[in-house]
Amino acid sequence: MNAPSRIRPATRGDAPEIVDLLSACDVADVGEPDSTLEDLENDWSMEGFDLGRDAWVAEGASGLVGYAYAGDQFRTGELEADLWVHPEHHEPELGGRLLGLAERRAAQLAVERGYTDARLDVFCVAGNRGKRDLLRRHGYALKRTVYRMTADLADGTPPVVAPEGLELRPFRLEADERTMHDTMTEAFADHFRQSDEPFAAWRTRLLGHANFDPDLWWLAWDGDEAAGGLIAYDHGDLGWVQGLGVRRPWRRRGLGAALLAQALAAFAARGQLRVDLGVDAEGETRPLRLYERAGMQASSAYELYARRLSG
Repeated sequence: MNAPSRIRPATRGDAPEIVDLLSACDVADVGEPDSTLEDLENDWSMEGFDLGRDAWVAEGASGLVGYAYAGDQFRTGELEADLWVHPEHHEPELGGRLLGLAERRAAQLAVERGYTDARLDVFCVAGNRGKRDLLRRHGYALKRTVYRMTADLADGTPPVVAPEGLELRPFRLEADERTMHDTMTEAFADHFRQSDEPFAAWRTRLLGHANFDPDLWWLAWDGDEAAGGLIAYDHGDLGWVQGLGVRRPWRRRGLGAALLAQALAAFAARGQLRVDLGVDAEGETRPLRLYERAGMQASSAYELYARRLSG
């Protein structure tokens, strides 16, 4: 029997091997790599994230075979964690060891930040039975399903038609930063993962991303009042819509469709052939219909599991 893997805190120097590990897990789960060094470094740069306390790697004879982290991006008492084990590494207890570390750290964060009813969320690709079963054994229950939607821009893009009285304008650095934060926070107030992320942390996470490009951000205006916004990134081989939100008074008027069409047209003009985004299958605003009408199709599904933290 092989000796158990050694688990230790992650370091900056581990980043390339962690991305290789994540990519191997992506291929096993969804058929293609979906992890980049820029995304990992962006996760580590979130306000309050302490790499030496909040992330771990597992070392086996062949190198890094596991990775896990715990975080508190949303600042609502709903913490997040995740874990990965290399698909070719067979060590039955490793997933549970990594999950246990993430749970204990999340519980510490909950106490430090005064959350009285803290929960921990972990995503799982719908087809990953091993991870799903691990989460269920640890007391997690399925909370939500999120679809990854894909648009093939070779098929064309929908027309950009802003609702009467509204105007789509490019995002302006410095002038629109607070407005975008407040608009998106309000637009997602009834989302199942509503966030109270402070402005400074939000700004660092999104504007500090290596692929940030203000030309892929838009605000919709009704006179001098912002009605909605869209945040997107160009990752080279993939366009990604990070967020699309419309404030409640302006919903059901086609504004979401106009913002999405604006983004798809901008990506198409750059020569981008594919744009993806994630959507809550059961969202109150029925966003799945919006994306299907724009010609997007579900390419994979992710299940969100949650459990209450105690102790």
